[in-house]
Amino acid sequence: MQWVAAQAHRFNVIRSVHSAARNHSPGLHWILTGWDNPRAGVNGERVNKIPSVGSIVAHELQNNDAPGLPRFIAVPNRSQLGGRTNFSGASWLGTPYEAFDSGAVPAKANGPFTLPVGITLPKDIGLERLENRKSLLDSLDHLKRSREQTAGVQTVAGYQDDAFDLLLGQRGRQAFDINRESPEIRQQYGNSAMGQGTLLARRLVEAGVSYVLVNYSKNNSWDTHRDNFGRLKKTLLPPMDQAVSALLTDLDERGRLDDTLVVLMGEMGRTPIINKRQSGRDHWPDVYSILMAGGGLTRGQLLGSSDKGGGKSGTRPVHVHEVIATIYHQLGIDPHAMLIDAQNRPNKILTDADPVFELIRA
Repeated sequence: MQWVAAQAHRFNVIRSVHSAARNHSPGLHWILTGWDNPRAGVNGERVNKIPSVGSIVAHELQNNDAPGLPRFIAVPNRSQLGGRTNFSGASWLGTPYEAFDSGAVPAKANGPFTLPVGITLPKDIGLERLENRKSLLDSLDHLKRSREQTAGVQTVAGYQDDAFDLLLGQRGRQAFDINRESPEIRQQYGNSAMGQGTLLARRLVEAGVSYVLVNYSKNNSWDTHRDNFGRLKKTLLPPMDQAVSALLTDLDERGRLDDTLVVLMGEMGRTPIINKRQSGRDHWPDVYSILMAGGGLTRGQLLGSSDKGGGKSGTRPVHVHEVIATIYHQLGIDPHAMLIDAQNRPNKILTDADPVFELIRA
């Protein structure tokens, strides 16, 4: 991680993060929703019953300054563990706050990017024909068409308006089209899907999308039970190192880092002791490190530590739900707030947790 290390003045590292999730599915549920669910997983609940962090951010921030763009976008898609689970769903918040899949990103810095299916028209339907259909629909609609939310449920007309904005507008197409970036910028992010997906995330945030979730794992590729060191050195770390470094540099040079919160984290760490299966490391949620940058946070801070053996949190333990509380806080959302569902019931957006105040600028 030599390139990221050179950016240490731009980010913070929390070295004492922990949770109780000893498998991928519960761990993913924690970091994507902020809530514990021991039944989360391929043999238990495969979707979240409470709204994900991205869905809540999309609901609260609304994305009003970016018409024609989804509020919450997942790169390349909203699922985890090779498509076996989906903990980035909107649950009772409803379809408008589901993650919108970007679709596959190029694996090369010079590779073309195909626009997502959701913002492209069938070959036999042009923009003029779609506009005619919209005009006909409007003329047949004698009810007031409104985007207003009623008990958290969007009207059918609101869905239709959002769909037409996506299909008829140019803003969404332009934001997704990384082919518009210069060859130099694309090379800066790296000759990999990780790099090009990270570049796409920067474009989407710059265009006004409230929350972008980038998945760096390809069907548990980081689950290094075997050959931990070889896989990290040769395959996993180099593209991530380049992509994250490029993102931090790019945002800062554009004057956007303080306005954009960047979080690099996984669902768990790896054991401090090497296992007997060909130099692998196993699941370890007791202590691990994450990176947080921008979004009004401090810069260049190392917070917390592991104990002498590297197996437990030492100074300043930070639970995963404190990290999620920090994300909400920095985006202007009260982590202790309640949301009202369609049955008019109050729901906490997060289990009781405070932000990591040491990282927040006074």
